[in-house]
Amino acid sequence: MAKLNTFLEKNGIKELSSFSNTKEFKKRTSKDMIPNTFCSKYLVNKFRKEAEEKRWSYTTLMTIILEERYGKENNNNEDD
Repeated sequence: MAKLNTFLEKNGIKELSSFSNTKEFKKRTSKDMIPNTFCSKYLVNKFRKEAEEKRWSYTTLMTIILEERYGKENNNNEDD
């Protein structure tokens, strides 16, 4: 703490900012995110081309693909 006070005095800082009006920080968990993956350049280019044609962001396109595949309730997949 002494080093901090010395640093503040040397740089002419008299008070630190108040943090009374800030929101609580909530750390993101990896449970709601898909990890980075690697696949062929051909697939990546096809994905990017489809996103450009539909004028969507990559996130939007991936969300739609995942909803089509895994978002249906009457899906025959037993792994859900």
